[in-house]
Amino acid sequence: MKIVFVENRGKTVFWSAVARELMRHGHDVSWLVQNPAYASAAEVGTRFFLGFPKTTDLVDAPIPPAVLTDRGRQYFGAGSQHYSFYANRIAVALDDLNPDVVIGEPTLMHELLTIEECNRRNIPYLHPTMTRYPAGRFSILSGATQVPLMVNHNSLPSTQLLEQAKGIVAGSSLPSYMKKPSSFGAPKHAARKILGQSRVSLGWFMGERFNTPSPLRKLALQRNLRTNLKSWEALARLPNVDNSIILYPLQMQPEANIDVWGRPYVDQFAFIQRLLEALPTNDYVAVKANPKAKYEISERLLELARKDPRVILLPLDCSMVEAQNRSVGVVT
Repeated sequence: MKIVFVENRGKTVFWSAVARELMRHGHDVSWLVQNPAYASAAEVGTRFFLGFPKTTDLVDAPIPPAVLTDRGRQYFGAGSQHYSFYANRIAVALDDLNPDVVIGEPTLMHELLTIEECNRRNIPYLHPTMTRYPAGRFSILSGATQVPLMVNHNSLPSTQLLEQAKGIVAGSSLPSYMKKPSSFGAPKHAARKILGQSRVSLGWFMGERFNTPSPLRKLALQRNLRTNLKSWEALARLPNVDNSIILYPLQMQPEANIDVWGRPYVDQFAFIQRLLEALPTNDYVAVKANPKAKYEISERLLELARKDPRVILLPLDCSMVEAQNRSVGVVT
């Protein structure tokens, strides 16, 4: 088979390991590379560089549906004039490489545009990813959806399912990606993180300005986040258990979990407003910040909490178990 992988920053190393094994079994491997800082990670097969648009390539055009929630435009100030250039380059690459299947993530701008172009050509786009529960498993999802391409119809015993549910509620059963590294693995994890950040910065200096914020933009976003977290703590309070409380845990943004899979319901401020409108006037909405909070903690949300006593911002150190114990239900 002809298989095309889509470069995705640090994930490219993982894709390369998969690609080597596929080539060992006789498959033909190629790559779509958007960020040149990660080109060396695509170790095997041929590489098709998408390149960067020139000034003349930047045009005003309708925003493709695939990138309506693109993080580069929404958070990093990348604009939308580059979409046509990348859509055309990806179309040329797919027509030239003529793959039987494309493998990648549905996160970054060029990946989302690739999924759209694959859909037009009836080329399967596979997204291998870990499952949330039970931990330690993989699914292969279709394109930008959470629909698995292969389904095992065997079901777990009801007793095991109940234990899994209890573990989720108690916070003792965590997805693999939420588990903290051991003390032995922590230095390796920290070094890998520093290396990854250095490579992202290198990509920006090489010209990658569409998935990556400028260092100054990143600093401004981080500074604004710290300010908003201080404001949150100043407003934070625990709800009275005698009140009817609906818990809303904020989703971290940017993240494909909400920005792609959650479309069109990605405006969390608007969602909280809808909750308030739907609830009886004597009911409250308790909002829990994500432990890895980013740009979802907005000025609009803080202002709403200042003005509306029905919006309760939980203390940042409030655990999910405590938040659930003080609530009659959760909306997420």
